[in-house]
Amino acid sequence: MKIKIKDAHAIHLSAPIENPIKTSFGVMDSRHAVFLVLEDEHGLQGIGESWVNFPKWAPWERVLAFKKGYIPYLKGREVEDIASFIMDMAEAFRGPAQQSGTMGAYLQAVCAVEMALWDLAARMERVPLNRLLFEAPKTWVRVYGSGINSPIQWEIIDEHLEKGVGLFKLKLGFGREEDTKNLEDMTSHLGNSAGIAVDVNRKWSIDEASEWLDILREFNVEWLEEPLRVEDEDKLKTLYEKSPVKIAGGENFLVDPVGFDAQLLADSPLDIFQPDITKYCRIHDAVSLLEAVNQRGGKLFPHFLGSAPGQAASLHLASGCGDILMEWDVNPNPLRTSLFKDPIEIQNGLIRIPDAPGIGWELDSHTSFSVRAAKS
Repeated sequence: MKIKIKDAHAIHLSAPIENPIKTSFGVMDSRHAVFLVLEDEHGLQGIGESWVNFPKWAPWERVLAFKKGYIPYLKGREVEDIASFIMDMAEAFRGPAQQSGTMGAYLQAVCAVEMALWDLAARMERVPLNRLLFEAPKTWVRVYGSGINSPIQWEIIDEHLEKGVGLFKLKLGFGREEDTKNLEDMTSHLGNSAGIAVDVNRKWSIDEASEWLDILREFNVEWLEEPLRVEDEDKLKTLYEKSPVKIAGGENFLVDPVGFDAQLLADSPLDIFQPDITKYCRIHDAVSLLEAVNQRGGKLFPHFLGSAPGQAASLHLASGCGDILMEWDVNPNPLRTSLFKDPIEIQNGLIRIPDAPGIGWELDSHTSFSVRAAKS
């Protein structure tokens, strides 16, 4: 398989939201999505999404990065092996990113390029993306609800309960009183109908996290996600060894894509690994990490909180994981629900992956562009 990139363009879409999404480090008061579309010499297209939730200027910065840097580099290039091509491209752009202290934005752009290439390759082969990644992927993925913050929107929780979602992840990190109340309210509301996980978004010190362990055990919390602030992350092993609750993380592994070491990451003190293929972990790296995590006996649940193309590609990744569980933001997001002709839908707690080329779902015409697959 050889891909010749004839053209490429970036798309920035935005949508207002009624209820801001609050985390311990910031607030999202609108939705944004930045896509990179690659087109080959036959007119087939692949799409990749880049994580742009924070900071607020990230979408505009990413579009300029694509237009001024990545797209001129990509046009006219031939790709025989996606992983090797991405390694070469990452090497070409790493120096400027290191000099400017923008490794995060650089990785998020690289992730979009690789996702677009995998989507395009699957469309060329006329197979779903997960069949290029795995020998025997599932055709469905179980999801858990995330993005739940104070004040809790109970009608949204109930809507997803009715769809069969059996696990919800509550955001903590807003102070002992507010966190405890939200945890109590969630437990009371869900009863025996669903479980609870919690996400601190790297807010607690090691002492705060340690004080919470017994409380979280009493609430039967499924896992504690990203508990430690950045300056205390070197103490994660200490917390992991004494925690009665499973420890999760991985969306913010800021790795050097030229020197990616799956085994090193798999040895991190985590029970559950959560790479994000739009943010800091390219698709082929996520597959390597999955193999290393499986050997260790851990679990890998892809992280995602963005729009439709990234959600679709992440579902394909999740379909090849042993314990098949994928994050689903319960908050309204028109950039996830209104971009595809046939929206991604949850039924009985599951999302079925279409038996169609590439990421499987097709973008609606109102987005001003379409993604075309090879004709059989």
